[in-house]
Amino acid sequence: MEELFRIKKLYSSIGKIITSSLEFPAIQDAIMEEVRLFFDAENWSLMRLDSNTNELYFVIVKGIDARTVENIRLGRGEGIAGTVAKTKKSIFVPDTSKDRRFCDRVDRATGFKTRSILAVPIIFGDILYGVIELVNRGSGGLFTEMEHLILQTIADYAAIAFANAALYEQALERSLSDPLTGLLNHARLEQVLAEAEKPASPRRRRRDDESGAVVVMVDVDDFKSINDGYGHPRGDEVLKEISRKLKSRLRYNDMLFRIGGDEFLAIIPSSLDQAEKIEKRFEREMKKLSHFSMEGGPEVRFSYGTSAGPFQKIRGLIQKADDGMYRHKGAAKS
Repeated sequence: MEELFRIKKLYSSIGKIITSSLEFPAIQDAIMEEVRLFFDAENWSLMRLDSNTNELYFVIVKGIDARTVENIRLGRGEGIAGTVAKTKKSIFVPDTSKDRRFCDRVDRATGFKTRSILAVPIIFGDILYGVIELVNRGSGGLFTEMEHLILQTIADYAAIAFANAALYEQALERSLSDPLTGLLNHARLEQVLAEAEKPASPRRRRRDDESGAVVVMVDVDDFKSINDGYGHPRGDEVLKEISRKLKSRLRYNDMLFRIGGDEFLAIIPSSLDQAEKIEKRFEREMKKLSHFSMEGGPEVRFSYGTSAGPFQKIRGLIQKADDGMYRHKGAAKS
């Protein structure tokens, strides 16, 4: 009777999680806390699927030092978790020494000894969001089939929450992106500016105050003549090509915005002591990119300006880069 009460309480808690948040971090933390409270495991983890590389990576790890696995990625079919991701079916391995699917790469990195594994997929419809894994029963012995069923039920609940969060993120992304180029839009820029200009608090980390940024402003020269001479569809292709060229020079965490009809803005976070060095590199890159030919025409040129300094002064850096861009444009006309 007591066990039945614990199960009902668990499912009630998981049900509340589904409706309590639409943000992945909050959902993940809440679900894995319920796993911690219910199961007797030496370590447990949540791995998410990177849809770009088709690899699993650790999001939440308990029972071992998370830093030891932060750079480990498992391909589909690699190890028990990778096999779960590939087959989209749960796996219970009572003895890893007798299962050829087991991969000891994580054990070698952490010094942990995996004896048994219970792993279940987080899947909704045909979309795999990740894998929950329990390793070694804390009190010895094996996990039970009932625990296997309960963990899979938790994963099914989690999948519903993840699917809702994904829909929310997609809607949010659409509201903050430019429909033509897919770049960030002016609304997202305003969010970045507001975050940068928040008053410093006593709890603010010192390295946050030492963060820098490089700003690059780009404006297409005589863009109206391109639209007039080649048509607006061709003008749209020019804008998309410029966005591709700029994105190719940026890292995944750099920010690229389309802030006007033919104006682009890049914000490249960096350490403050490296900002000027990065700015000089981008000045060289922009010089190479700023003149190119579209197949079948037209010839495209754009003017640019750069600046570097503290991230907290990003609005002033944008103005400085904007001024430099117009000086560049004026010099090109003279």
